Amino acid sequence: MKLHQRIWSELSKVDVSKHVERKGNLDYLSWSFAYSTLCAYYPNNAYSFTETEYKDGTMMIECMLTITEGDETAMRSMWLPVMDYRNKPIANPDAFAINTTRMRCLVKCLAMWGLGISLYGGTVELTGENESEATPAKKPLRGQQKVMLQRYIIDTYAALEEQDGQALFELDRELQQDEKDLPIYEALERLLTSEQKKNRADFIESARKAGTLNLDEEI
Repeated sequence: MKLHQRIWSELSKVDVSKHVERKGNLDYLSWSFAYSTLCAYYPNNAYSFTETEYKDGTMMIECMLTITEGDETAMRSMWLPVMDYRNKPIANPDAFAINTTRMRCLVKCLAMWGLGISLYGGTVELTGENESEATPAKKPLRGQQKVMLQRYIIDTYAALEEQDGQALFELDRELQQDEKDLPIYEALERLLTSEQKKNRADFIESARKAGTLNLDEEI
């Protein structure tokens, strides 16, 4: 079996369900777990990033991952635009936004080898003590709504990780302002754990007390 085939055969069988940052549903895999898993199977690896800036100031990140074993070398690449908490491309992104996108792109590149590929199809059912906190929607979202939910999940995770109360406030308000977005909001609420909901409220309140929460900003 060639190296490409061996990598896919092994990494695609890795159970990632217990390593999702949300601990309730499969949508987001931490880069630290993804990369440490790769190293456990194929320690002789290397990755690099290239950045392409467009005329409007937005930027595309590409990750190239190379794995070597004996005389064989396998390579794959994947790309991802630098986006804000709404998953919209950022014009003139700062170093933090670029770094965050690099690590997300690395995880996406690893999915092309099979590691956590089910994240992108939503086919994994999680087990564990927090499962009851993430009860799926009774009426599964379809089409564009499902895509939007995935985007809001990623944005919410990023804002929670960055403890960005303003971003969390805007995400919450944006989904509740339009009646057609309420199914997405309700699905997101079901997927968040109690701890994540508490952290969200705490970060928003901290931003409010610090005077950094802009209540009048238009969505």
